[in-house]
Amino acid sequence: MEKNVGGLDRFFRLGIGFLSLAIVLASEDTVLRLIFGVVALIGLATATTGYCPVNARLGLNTTDKKDHP
Repeated sequence: MEKNVGGLDRFFRLGIGFLSLAIVLASEDTVLRLIFGVVALIGLATATTGYCPVNARLGLNTTDKKDHP
């Protein structure tokens, strides 16, 4: 898996992941918790690994040339 999520993209994905996680913890609605739980999981996982399957499928790469080994 070649990394395709760059620095600023990772920053926003982490932010969205943590905000979604906060909504999960604060909400009492089960459906809302499920939806935002999935969003949090996807955001945090793609930011942590640096790889997004959707970006790969669409041919998007937000990394800089210097980010590649």
